[in-house]
Amino acid sequence: MRIKQKRIAGQIMGRDGISARILLLAEDIVSNGGYKNAMKQAGRISVLVDAASFDDYWKSKAFAGSGNESDILDDLINGYFSKDDLCFPEKSGSAVIK
Repeated sequence: MRIKQKRIAGQIMGRDGISARILLLAEDIVSNGGYKNAMKQAGRISVLVDAASFDDYWKSKAFAGSGNESDILDDLINGYFSKDDLCFPEKSGSAVIK
């Protein structure tokens, strides 16, 4: 599906519909767990983020979130955080959410 089509779908769904759909998929990740399911739902969420790009405000929010996670990955590479800090806070005793 091309970005133009995703944006048309985003206009139809609107901010509230896209957000509600993302929350539903996130709830599925939490309730059903599993690495494979998490990645599958993340892929679906990424399509919804593309659909949200019809709206400049939602696009800026998604861009900010992407930037935040990119900064966290940079910090991981530079040794400021460990894999456990980011992915398994129950092991490290701390969680990294910016």
